[in-house]
Amino acid sequence: MWILLKLAVFLLAVDAELGFAQTHPDRSGPPPSPAKQSMKIDATVALAALTSLGDGHLSKLAATLGVLARSPEARSAEWDKLREPLAAAARDNVEALNWFALPDGSYWSVQNGQETGNLSDRAYFPRLLRGETVIGELVVSKATGKSSAIVAVPVRRGSEVVGALGASVFLDKLSAQIERELGLDDTMIFYSFDAKPTVALDWDPAIIFADPMQLGPEVSRAFREMLSKEEGSVQYAFRGRKRKVIFRRSGLTGWWYAFGLIPEGRERPGSASGQR
Repeated sequence: MWILLKLAVFLLAVDAELGFAQTHPDRSGPPPSPAKQSMKIDATVALAALTSLGDGHLSKLAATLGVLARSPEARSAEWDKLREPLAAAARDNVEALNWFALPDGSYWSVQNGQETGNLSDRAYFPRLLRGETVIGELVVSKATGKSSAIVAVPVRRGSEVVGALGASVFLDKLSAQIERELGLDDTMIFYSFDAKPTVALDWDPAIIFADPMQLGPEVSRAFREMLSKEEGSVQYAFRGRKRKVIFRRSGLTGWWYAFGLIPEGRERPGSASGQR
């Protein structure tokens, strides 16, 4: 897998040299040459790798919680019986605050025990009570204050929902893990964002949970274009450097994933975070 990802990054860099902006050419124009068509296909490998990693970590967590939700410990809706199995599930997945909530919104976490907050006012919580799985809802955690992505499943006893198992995935930790798994060089970047838009994952932790529409006209224009399409390519400038990005929307989270090139090389993470 690591070799494939490194190959994808290399091919994306080659594609940039050959005209990255044409990765998704206008179908109304002349057909691309065989060489260009090959590079188009290869460039999408890197984006597919990014999407597979991001969605894969979240879907694996959802599957783990789903199995636990069907256990006698979960169906008991008793925290003392559930804490150890949930802690074991947490050890096999990405870093997160791992919790169990009752239908009234009161909840307990593996890390802190009974929490003082309440989840009933979260936009995703009624969906859990209706029996739906939630993957990718972006929140600032009440317990930790960290920017997080929610992965949560209902716990049923017969036809009744008696609680919910969830994880508030730390976006900075997940971003760092994905960067390690991709093995990027200093010309490559990645990020993802939801429909609001809010940045979910980013190679630069200073940008996580930012509103890209407030980060300058060039960034705002690029994000409006990406939000208007399911996939494509875009170029823009940020922090004095040009970006060339391909993007695609995920059917799992509803996030747009973007993978791109900074020909001049990355700026230092966190530098001039308010300047685009």
